[in-house]
Amino acid sequence: MAASIREALACAALLFVCLAAAANDDLPRALAPDQEARAIAAAEATGRAIFEHDRAAAVATDVALAQRAFKRDRRVRGWLTEATEDGIAVTFIDQTPSAIYRVLVSPAGKPGPLLALEAPEPLSALEADAAAARAAALAAPMQPCSKHYNAVVLPSEAGAGSGWIVYLLPGTTRHDAVPIGGTYRIEVRGGAVVSQRAFTRSCIALNRGPKVGAMMITHLLDAVPTEAHVYWSLWADTPMYVSTPPADGLWAIESGAIRKIESGDED
Repeated sequence: MAASIREALACAALLFVCLAAAANDDLPRALAPDQEARAIAAAEATGRAIFEHDRAAAVATDVALAQRAFKRDRRVRGWLTEATEDGIAVTFIDQTPSAIYRVLVSPAGKPGPLLALEAPEPLSALEADAAAARAAALAAPMQPCSKHYNAVVLPSEAGAGSGWIVYLLPGTTRHDAVPIGGTYRIEVRGGAVVSQRAFTRSCIALNRGPKVGAMMITHLLDAVPTEAHVYWSLWADTPMYVSTPPADGLWAIESGAIRKIESGDED
């Protein structure tokens, strides 16, 4: 490992010890090996899904904004994404909500052409539920860290018909900043918010400048890295090191995969 990363890890470890001493009662306990493995696998899979849906929405929006008619269309109120056999379908919706434009994005993240519907089309039952979940999540009280938020709506882990998980992702116009602070996970059932959590306690932003080999963050809310860490590492296309409780919890995230760093691994 480069000397600069070793120094960052050492500083983060020292900071973690200080923070842990100040808030020991609030720290999560270590997980059993089987629980840890399941939590890591879930974080990897969900973090990648968030990234793929968010990327699909971004590239579809780029395609749409290249069309003058779309840019002038004041009906557009947002978008929905849905995983299909052919990729991720991005549907732009109006206030009704009804579908007014569609773009299919390939599994590799390549967008197809913008399909402008001749007339607004009613959403499918699944799309309507997702739209309601998106609206409920965006209306939920929270401490924002950005004026603009993107929303990724995914089916609940329990399966179709069991509700939705909405991830609210703070937007940024800075290419050197990774706005991990202010990321939220909101569970919606029957159009109502039933639970929500933040992944940080402050509006922290990480640096991903051209000379940054890896990002580093101390995370006191979970015993292992979360889907938010996986997503932001993929979004930034930069490895991330995460320090968690207990004091020896140190993890590397690279290309969406989480690896625990054991003593001596980085010599």
